[in-house]
This record gives sequence, structure tokens and C-alpha cells, in this order.
Amino acid sequence: MPEDNENTEQQVVKKSSKLKFIIIGLIAILLIVVILVVVYMLVLAPKGETDEQAAAQQQVPAAQVPAAPAPTVQPAAPAPAMGGGMDMGVSNAEMGQIYPIPTLNVNLADPTGITYLAITLALEFDPKNSDLYKEVETKMPRITDMIITILSSKAYEEISTSQGKVNLKNEFLRRINAMLAKGRLYNVYITGFTVQR
Repeated sequence: MPEDNENTEQQVVKKSSKLKFIIIGLIAILLIVVILVVVYMLVLAPKGETDEQAAAQQQVPAAQVPAAPAPTVQPAAPAPAMGGGMDMGVSNAEMGQIYPIPTLNVNLADPTGITYLAITLALEFDPKNSDLYKEVETKMPRITDMIITILSSKAYEEISTSQGKVNLKNEFLRRINAMLAKGRLYNVYITGFTVQR
């Protein structure tokens, strides 16, 4: 009998040793997998285009950077777009001259008369057209009056949404261009918009 007890004790010890060995092996494998994932994500993972572009720009010496092409001259000022207050014939690279309009404070069409709008606008047009700049400057009292008249006829609900602002910009663009004789605006930007009720 004592031999049977010794054999069973040896078998229990062998089983627990095997179990410890298996657990330690699984933990080691799991640790290796976690380390490999972290290394891949930090070092080997493909980076986004912005990181690649930034790295490429840093590697190119300034002397080798090609000069930007000169903007093309358009024979006539483009007609205003009716989609969002922006002329699609003008790319972002060809940003026109900006004429800022100071902040205007206007009472909106509200039966209670207590809804105020503070709006700041900027007009964009062909930078080569100095005559248009002078004309806008000369006609600014008429342009400001027209803007205030339009805004005071609008209810907050009409102009508070994104589409309402697009419609407002299109209306300003159309009405201002109707006043101008020496060219056309490309766009009207809303650079500030605050409503107080």
C-alpha cells in the first residue's frame, strides 16, 4: 500500500508540474503576441498620407521644390454660382482678393422685435481687377444698405440653418453683382454670425 501512495503522489506532482509548464508557456506566447502587435503598430504599420507627405516634403531640399505655376488669366470674370455662394470656376489655389465688410448689427424680422444678428461678411473677386476693388469701395454704403435691408426682412428660422446661410450668400452675391459695372464677385463669405434672442 505505501508504494501505491508514493506512486499516486508522484503522479500528482508530475501532473501539477505539467500544468505549471503549460500555463507558463501560454503566458509567454501571449506576451510575445502582444509585443509583436505593439511593435507592428508603432514601427511597421503603414502610415496615413499626411505622414508620408510630410516626410517626403522634409526630405526634398528647398532648391529642388518646383515653383508653383502662374495662375491663368481668364478673359472675362466668371458668372456667380447658384449652388453655395461660390463660383466653381475658381479653385482654392486661385483665391481672389478679399474685401472685408465690418460687422453689421441688424434686427431680424421677429414679431417681438428682440432678435438681433451680428454678421460679418467678406467679398471675393478677381485680384487683378483693381477697378472692381475701387468700385466696391465706392459703392459700399449702397451694398451695406442692401445687406441690412435683406437681413431685416428675414426671420431667424430662415437663416439659422446651413441651407439658409447658403441661400443668403447667394442672394447677396446676386444683388451685389447687379450693382457692379466693372466686374463680378466670385463669392460672399460669412465670417461671423451671432444671433441674440
